[in-house]
Amino acid sequence: MMRKLLLIFALSLSATLNTYAENSLSEESEISLITVAPGDELYSGFGHSALWVEDEAKGISVVFNYGTFDFDTPGFYMKFVRGKLNYMLSAGRISYLIRSAKAENRSVIQQKLDLSLSQKNQIYDYLLNNIRPENKFYQYDFFFDNCSTRFRDLLEEVLGSGLSWNKQAEGYTFREFLDIYLEDKPWQDFGIDLVLGQPTDQIADKRNEMFLPDMLMYHYDKATYEGKPIVKDKLAIYEAPEKQESSSFQILPQHLTWLLCLIGIILSVRHHKSKTSDIWYNKLLFIITGLIGCLIFFLWFLSDHVATVDNWNMIWAFPLNIVFAFLLFKKPAKKWHTIYYAVFGIAQFLVLGFFYTLPQALHAAVLPIVLYFAFKSFNLLYRTKKMNV
Repeated sequence: MMRKLLLIFALSLSATLNTYAENSLSEESEISLITVAPGDELYSGFGHSALWVEDEAKGISVVFNYGTFDFDTPGFYMKFVRGKLNYMLSAGRISYLIRSAKAENRSVIQQKLDLSLSQKNQIYDYLLNNIRPENKFYQYDFFFDNCSTRFRDLLEEVLGSGLSWNKQAEGYTFREFLDIYLEDKPWQDFGIDLVLGQPTDQIADKRNEMFLPDMLMYHYDKATYEGKPIVKDKLAIYEAPEKQESSSFQILPQHLTWLLCLIGIILSVRHHKSKTSDIWYNKLLFIITGLIGCLIFFLWFLSDHVATVDNWNMIWAFPLNIVFAFLLFKKPAKKWHTIYYAVFGIAQFLVLGFFYTLPQALHAAVLPIVLYFAFKSFNLLYRTKKMNV
């Protein structure tokens, strides 16, 4: 989640870790959950989690981080899109983490854990074993297996049934959580909404909402082991200055899509009155939505991403729109052309009628697109039939 930080963490401590592995932690050792606040960039917009093991008596101070990946992986971008990119556990110095956070104006919170020496050593041994070359890679999943959930799972494995997560779940869906973090990034929010399917609209229970570093931190705050709080101290290692809120007007995705809808309707009315062709405008819309549909199809059927299946956006962003972009008003129109317009139009009307009650929450910017396609499909149906007379 923290791209620049991940690159820094990739700097080696492996040789030092081999030395550490020979020694157990002392009574003075501390294990802390480190939470880095969300940043301004999309890659850092959800925050970051790491685990800091420090033991002055043994000369140990190392931050473990499950959010790193290798940019030199063959086929990096295709593996990333298909959900097949392996992330890995790496180790770095706390000074690197703080320096990177300061550069990005992101606060860093430390939660010191109240654990027995045996539990500290179990956690440390677990991480040392996990960072071995044969164990350090795992298949990343943004919601269910990431740099944050790994430290939830680690604590559950070490503390067992004595651990209680006492904080109540917020009751938000995964998509609603993303909307909160992307509130000041409307275009990124729109893009992410387009590619995430129905699974994203499931309500996240208390365990699953810990996919967000902030939520993991809040759950650690309330967690107990055999009735005793596991966090004994919480402090800000670095507190970023408050950001100035911008009051400037921002063009939102729904502004653009309503404008496109209006222009399309105006062009259609002009065509009806003056025979001015709107064919290129509609070709462009059909091509764009068809390309979006191809991306949705790819992520749904050809990737391992859990959250991109069952995507209702394909009703309007249908891959065949690309084909029909080149068949608009082509003489003579085949019967199956008119069938496509009719079926496509009916589907748009159904989406309009149930827009706010669908199993998947569609972005507000989608509404004018669906409205225009509902209108345009039957307009095309009428004009195609008239053209064949």
